[in-house]
Amino acid sequence: MNTVEKRDYIHNYLYRVDDKNIDEMFKKVQLLVEKDITLTLAQENEVEKRVLRHQAGESKPYSWAEVKKRVSKQK
Repeated sequence: MNTVEKRDYIHNYLYRVDDKNIDEMFKKVQLLVEKDITLTLAQENEVEKRVLRHQAGESKPYSWAEVKKRVSKQK
C-alpha cells in the first residue's frame, strides 16, 4: 500500500470509528504532531522492519533503565 492509499484508508476509517476509539486515535495523533518528528521513508521502513522483528520475537527487548544505563556509558 503506497502513501496515498494509506492516507485514504485512514481517512475513510475515521468516518466509521466509534467515539471511544476516535478519542484514543486523536490522542495518539496529537502526540505525534506535538513531537513534530519527521522520518524519511527509509527511516519509516526501518522502524516498520524493527517492529515486525520485535513482534515475531526476533529481537531482545530492553527495559528503560537498561537503555538509560547503556546511553550514559556512551557519553
